[in-house]
Order: sequence, then structure tokens, then C-alpha cells
Amino acid sequence: MATNRKDPASKFYYFIDIDLYSRQIVSWDSDTQDNVNFSELSNGCYRVFLPRGQYNKLVKRLEETRA
Repeated sequence: MATNRKDPASKFYYFIDIDLYSRQIVSWDSDTQDNVNFSELSNGCYRVFLPRGQYNKLVKRLEETRA
């Protein structure tokens, strides 16, 4: 389902999921307030919410290291 990011009623959350045991980032994403799902996190994982600018900088760095 595509969401319209320009819709002022849709507040977006930017987050990364970290495995606390291995200290690894296991995923990152952004989604609307209604669609953020906390039940998908496994034991030992923690979700960190970031401001949009910090999230974008982090994702850019992560994608650069993948290449």
C-alpha cells in the first residue's frame, strides 16, 4: 500500500532496528503512524526512532557501505 507523504494527516516515523546482542542494525524503514508495527521485533531487538534528517544521513551511509 503506497502512502502519500504529502498528506499532513499522515505523520511519518523514521526508525532503525538494532539487535542488542550483536550490536548490529538489522533493518531500517519509515512508515506512517498507523502502520508502524512493534510486534514484529524479536527478543533482543530494539527500535530507535530518529528525526528525518538523521535517518536520511544514516541510510545514505549504510547504502554507501553496501556498494
